[in-house]
Amino acid sequence: MRTTIDIPEREHDLFVSLAHSQRTSLSKLVVELALRGLKAPARVAEDAAKYTISPVTGLPVFRSGRPITSDDVKALEDEL
Repeated sequence: MRTTIDIPEREHDLFVSLAHSQRTSLSKLVVELALRGLKAPARVAEDAAKYTISPVTGLPVFRSGRPITSDDVKALEDEL
């Protein structure tokens, strides 16, 4: 099926280059990338907010995506 989409110039150049390197058409590449995106596990805001209860302290433990340092804690304490 034929359709028209607007792709920013920078991304268009990237897609054209990638299609060329994979020896495929731009259309096939865009379809492949779209399908990959649809098949990827969705990360929902709810998942990011989930926490566990520490068996040691009984306190909630949140995942921040990076370790929290004592400097981070001190900076927050200084704000209070």
